Amino acid sequence: MRICKLMPTDLSDPIWKKWDPEPIIVRAETEHEARRLAVCITNKTFAPLPPMLMPVNPWAGHKKKGDSAPKPTLCEDITEKTTESVDGPVQVLHHGEKF
Repeated sequence: MRICKLMPTDLSDPIWKKWDPEPIIVRAETEHEARRLAVCITNKTFAPLPPMLMPVNPWAGHKKKGDSAPKPTLCEDITEKTTESVDGPVQVLHHGEKF
């Protein structure tokens, strides 16, 4: 397993008015799995916007088509920089705490 830290790339991006920008630390095998966990713990229910558009969860790492800006979040492998154990199940280790 790896320890991954997901964090916003640009806190001035308006999307962070709707989502908690505090880093999320997870134990996961891949970046895809780390992002899936982050989305699961931050998922919110929003009323659809006209014309039936749902806000994109920035922790998934997706950006709008044609947008040249970087992804809204970065997923960094911090396995060698942390004391968190790589042994154990895939899980969120920290969320909502300042690091």
